[in-house]
Amino acid sequence: DNDEGLQRALHFAMSEYNRASNDMYSSRVVRVISAKRQIVSGIKYIMEVEIGRTTCPKPVVDLQSCAFHDAPQMAKRTICNFVVYTVPWQNEIKLTKSSCQ
Repeated sequence: DNDEGLQRALHFAMSEYNRASNDMYSSRVVRVISAKRQIVSGIKYIMEVEIGRTTCPKPVVDLQSCAFHDAPQMAKRTICNFVVYTVPWQNEIKLTKSSCQ
């Protein structure tokens, strides 16, 4: 799904995830497992994604251009559930749920 709002929500979730994680490397999305959108008083994006550790130390400017670690002891893949709530017409966006296994 090439939904612009979804891409923005995912980008926001990942930047919050990277900010909160104490890994010295940034992580980025490997693949989106599922994503759905609920219209409430704003828009709620419910996403399940697989993320992977990149070779880029934090902070990183262009995350999408960072390669994933392929050395087994450095590679780290995680499944995360993110819920991002956004009210586009009020420029409001927040990560309301973030849980990773």
